[in-house]
Amino acid sequence: MLLLLSACSNWQQTPAQPANSMTGLANNGDIKHWAVRGKVGLRTTNEAHSAYLNWSQCGDAFDIRISGPLGQGAAHLVGNTEQVYLTTSDNQHFSASSANALLAQQLGWTLPVEQLRYWIKALPDPSQDYQANPPQQTLGFQQQSWQLSYPRLTQQGDYQLPSKIIAEQTPLKVTLVIKQWQLKPACNHEASPP
Repeated sequence: MLLLLSACSNWQQTPAQPANSMTGLANNGDIKHWAVRGKVGLRTTNEAHSAYLNWSQCGDAFDIRISGPLGQGAAHLVGNTEQVYLTTSDNQHFSASSANALLAQQLGWTLPVEQLRYWIKALPDPSQDYQANPPQQTLGFQQQSWQLSYPRLTQQGDYQLPSKIIAEQTPLKVTLVIKQWQLKPACNHEASPP
């Protein structure tokens, strides 16, 4: 019973006071293994869609499950920095060397998955230049022509992590509402077809 209560406590969220600059979130880079559950919304000039999201990241390996996505049923994306596999709701299997390219090719989504693994922790991709928002604006930054904003943070142990993320690249607006964070989940992903 104690073990069960301990496991559940990993998912609790406590609202955090907003950080006043990106430097207050620098230690989020220490987090290498994490999982989130939430909802993602995509909006363009003519359309709006939403889906449930379960994302587990263990170092370079990821396992992303999207259900009810944009009118397409479900999608399961697993991989790492070298190989990515996608299984669609109709059980079709695809692979590529890049998650970004695979999603664009098979589902028509232009989402920077490789960068999102950093952005979801309120950090810019360390391999790319970025511009932090001025202090009087919402916490965030601009990177690779995407504007990232973090209007809500939650305290997870020693870390302030987003509970709401807005990523915009005209005409696309992506809103991610994170309902649960888990730090250091059990890692058992491999870059092989699901």
